[in-house]
Amino acid sequence: MKKNPNVRAGGQHALEKISMVMKLCLFLLSFLVYSVSAKSMAQNVKLSMEKKSESLVKVLNELGEKSGYEFFYNDDEVSGVNVSVSVKNATVREILESVLKGTSLVYHIVDNVIVISPKVNDERPVAWRVSGVVKDGRGIPLIGVTVSLKGTTVGVATDKDGKFIFEFQKRDSVVLVFSFVGMVTQEKIIKTKETKNLVVVMKEDVGELDEVVITGFGSKAKNSYTGAATSVDRKQLLTAGTRSLLKSLAAFVPGMQIVTNNDMGSDPNTKPEILIRGRSSFEGASNVPTFIVDGAEVSLDYVFDMDVNDVENVTVLKDASASALYGAKASKGVIVITTKPLKGGKMRVSYDGTFGASFPDLSDYDLLNAEEKLEYERRAHLYDGMGDDGYEKDVEYNEIYKRVRAGVDTDWMSKPLRNSFTQNHNVNISGGDDFIRYSLSVRYGREEGVMKESKRDRYSMSFKLSYNKQDRFFINSTTTINVVNNENSPYGSFSKYVDLNPYDPVYNEDGSWNKLLTHYIYNPLYEASLGSYDKGEQFYLNTILNLRVEVLKGLRMEGQFSLNKSKDDTEVFVSPQSNTFNDVVTEEKGSITVSNTKRMTYEGRLMLTYNKMFGESTLLNVLGGGTISSSDGNSNSYSGVGIFSDKLAHPAFTSRYPENGRPTGSQDIERSMGFFVNGNMIYDNRYFLDVAIRYEGSSKFGSDQRYAPFWSVGGGWNIHKEKFMPTSATDVLKLRASVGYTGNASFSPYQAMTTYKYDADLNYGKGIGAVPMAIGNPDLKWERTLTYNAGLDVVLFSNRWDMTLDWYRKVTDDLLLDVTKAPSVGTSSAKENIGKLQNNGIEFQTRVTAINNQNWNWAMSLTIQHNENKIKKISNALKAMNEKLNAEKTLLPPPVYEEGQSISAVKAVKSGGIDPATGQEIYIDIDGNPTFTYNYWDKRVYGDANPDMSGVFGSYLTFKGFSLNMMFDYSFGGTIYNQTLVSRVEGSDPLKNADKRVFSSRWKEAGDQAKYKDIADSSMPEVTSRFIRDEYYLNMRSLSLSYDFTSDFCKKIYLSRLRVQFMTNDLFRISTVKQERGLTYPFARTFEFSLSAAF
Repeated sequence: MKKNPNVRAGGQHALEKISMVMKLCLFLLSFLVYSVSAKSMAQNVKLSMEKKSESLVKVLNELGEKSGYEFFYNDDEVSGVNVSVSVKNATVREILESVLKGTSLVYHIVDNVIVISPKVNDERPVAWRVSGVVKDGRGIPLIGVTVSLKGTTVGVATDKDGKFIFEFQKRDSVVLVFSFVGMVTQEKIIKTKETKNLVVVMKEDVGELDEVVITGFGSKAKNSYTGAATSVDRKQLLTAGTRSLLKSLAAFVPGMQIVTNNDMGSDPNTKPEILIRGRSSFEGASNVPTFIVDGAEVSLDYVFDMDVNDVENVTVLKDASASALYGAKASKGVIVITTKPLKGGKMRVSYDGTFGASFPDLSDYDLLNAEEKLEYERRAHLYDGMGDDGYEKDVEYNEIYKRVRAGVDTDWMSKPLRNSFTQNHNVNISGGDDFIRYSLSVRYGREEGVMKESKRDRYSMSFKLSYNKQDRFFINSTTTINVVNNENSPYGSFSKYVDLNPYDPVYNEDGSWNKLLTHYIYNPLYEASLGSYDKGEQFYLNTILNLRVEVLKGLRMEGQFSLNKSKDDTEVFVSPQSNTFNDVVTEEKGSITVSNTKRMTYEGRLMLTYNKMFGESTLLNVLGGGTISSSDGNSNSYSGVGIFSDKLAHPAFTSRYPENGRPTGSQDIERSMGFFVNGNMIYDNRYFLDVAIRYEGSSKFGSDQRYAPFWSVGGGWNIHKEKFMPTSATDVLKLRASVGYTGNASFSPYQAMTTYKYDADLNYGKGIGAVPMAIGNPDLKWERTLTYNAGLDVVLFSNRWDMTLDWYRKVTDDLLLDVTKAPSVGTSSAKENIGKLQNNGIEFQTRVTAINNQNWNWAMSLTIQHNENKIKKISNALKAMNEKLNAEKTLLPPPVYEEGQSISAVKAVKSGGIDPATGQEIYIDIDGNPTFTYNYWDKRVYGDANPDMSGVFGSYLTFKGFSLNMMFDYSFGGTIYNQTLVSRVEGSDPLKNADKRVFSSRWKEAGDQAKYKDIADSSMPEVTSRFIRDEYYLNMRSLSLSYDFTSDFCKKIYLSRLRVQFMTNDLFRISTVKQERGLTYPFARTFEFSLSAAF
């Protein structure tokens, strides 16, 4: 039995952007309408044919090419049959009736497939007959499923209702094989001569993703993979949350850390800081992983705004063996995102929607009320005075006291906050056949923050189109357009409202704004009402074209070209009535700042893959090719002042540049290319070896250092395949190890060149002079990371228990750091390869299925991660910066980097407590001697901000269509410096509100044993060990309850799938340390309702 495929014919600043999007939508919709109508057009096409004594096979081939139909027949039944035909302007049916006239064959048309089979008559008695229907997991009939006798080419295809009738003569054994693209092939044993109403349910071949590791350069078999990688599918991601793809991903990947931002909390416009296996650089931007979407590199901004519903699978590559092919982009880790693949079948429409609400989480704040605050001020001697000054202070105190007695107790923290609402809608239209497939997705999302008027709106459209011919030729195109509008809250920093005194009213008695509060503090609510704003717009265009050609058996050529265009515009306006301009002349009141950033990136890749089996037990896979990329970036910014009205918030209405201000901008151009080879050998499915080499060049380096090699070697042993291993309980027992070099080039493209800037003050009459901006270093080398990894994979008891354990060591050498230069050079520092960092760590992941039967399934999971960081070498400029930072008096311990210590070490001077006699703090110097003199050189390490152990554990319970999932974050032993104790307890300012602990354990008089200094001492405390704590916390990351409706119910309401889900995130947090969280923007608890349906 064979298919003879034939291809059918197919078709393929604000006002300009809207026009472009509308034109694209019109084109895509026209294509969909045309593709849907193509089948009916093929049925009515008129053809002419003139043949005489021609082979039936040749006639069918020619008819297939002209009509667009596929022919399905048994070679034995049509070979040797010659036919004659003479027709003009006839339909396909008329031609077939003429062709098959006088033969023992008949035809049946099933969708776009024509089945040629023998006539059933008494001369060909039918011994066996099987009839039935084939459906998918949702109960939808499947069209065109191949039903064949195992070991033969005899078979039929299901019709438009998924039904089939298969008649055949008796054989020694009757096993029917059901196969369909994208589905798991099934076999059914037939034991009776007449089988009716056979129901076959086919499942999607999602197991393929579980059995391979997607690297962005292709897929590798998991059983022979030597690298450290974690794969997470969409279903798992959705159990952790729908708002943030990256936060959901971190819940399942040990070694991936979303750094808690205690300052920005739940701000919808703040992008997360992501670390994979610790920090490999002193600069934050150099620690950001590389992101790959459908094979093309994208930015963190692009991924930050992706919809989880568009994602099929995410793989995090963590060691050199997993990521060496990315060369200079791999030392920070690589996150490979695969969006939903195209699937065949009739046109489907699906919808995924989420409606959510967020509530500010202020549980970590415990501020004084109005009465307590006034008492705190009295104890702090704020109203003490002599003479006239004393009288004025008495009057002020009595005035406040009257307000307190009158019931004034303003909850300032609630004023800039709200209960916010979020919505996200994603509509997808997809379909196609074995050859042409398409998908159109449109998304709208609105995320409101809990601070008033803060929001992030997301609009996106994606179109995919592919053509596949017998897996020998494949071409795929994906185009995605994203537009993001963001707006920060005009209410400013949340900390301003925490500082305000509760005895101050918002409004005066006449209803007007109370602009100036007690102690000459400006009312930030009035500031928020003035019309100031901070908003931005981002635009992304991402186009990817993939081509795959089967050159020879086992030899495949693949190519990819991608274009990524981004634009980021921001605008910040400050009203002329703002308190910012109180002491400014009228001509300079009001300001507007406009910033624009553009980037265009092109990438191309061409590679060959070769697979060959040597003998019966050795498989060789070889991949080789090259990449090129080009990136052009341009940014500019300017400010204008002198705007006289809130209604004129536009640069055209400014009167001048600010003093010493002028437009600024920058441009960067990068070019790179690389060549790579990757070989993988598997022997007897027991032993495997993987070698990867990449030679890469970049325009960022001087001519002598432009190219650098990167490589990795990995090996593994499938112990469970050995004869001595018992097979009853052990499904997988695999050892693997790897070593290799990867790189990092995440820095300015002009570090190797000396750059200058013009200085208008250097006017020499005939021209303006230029001064160095940076001293270039043509001998700069690539930052390189040497990574060792050893891992163990175990699966036991028929997949009921699986676990993965990894140990790693990362040594990053030749880090680019500033080196101090002599003043005569013209600049204070330059870049050199000086620094060296080392990360050691352990990662563990396990999942246990405790219950698994027809109705119930209960699984539990646990991830554990531990990372230790050590500085091996720093530059003299960094040492000088350490001394400068140490000498400054700061609220928090400054970042001081010393060789032999962790990059996140927490350092402070040892405290001997509060002296009972004087109330002053006692310091312990480096030699252990007590002293009242603070010396920053006496600082010692008290711990590491990185916890000793952290991770996630969860429970996943399903009963029939119900699912109940819970996930918890935990962290043990992270050392923190409690800022709340420093700024709102001991070092609190009596002019501002404070934590209620401000009254606790304060020194008052000689002989008192106290934790904190005198309440009247509002000076900022020195950085000492009194405020250091080890934190242990437990956070409920997510709780979700969902239900999948049965296929019978869905049919009644004309749906093929329906799922609803209720979810909450960050429901509670328990910590051993009490300190305020969300200082600039508060944290929030979220509740969501999601609906997913398909038509």
